[in-house]
Amino acid sequence: MRKAWINHVAVTRRKGNRGKKTMTHHEAMKVASGTWPKEKAKIMRRMKRECKNRPVVKPPPKNDSIRTDTGNDVAKSD
Repeated sequence: MRKAWINHVAVTRRKGNRGKKTMTHHEAMKVASGTWPKEKAKIMRRMKRECKNRPVVKPPPKNDSIRTDTGNDVAKSD
């Protein structure tokens, strides 16, 4: 979230520096704090949506064919 906050402040500063007006980083942080809760909710929803769509990675199946009767692993020879 820290990186998202800094990006939000940067966007706010760019908007505040349009035309003849100027805005410092400190002023941008003050202005951005008012719009941050709404932006944070949007970011959280986006992250949650991306996690839902991420494919599930299953671990590879264990290969029992290379085990001996005692259960010790045997090195494969090619």
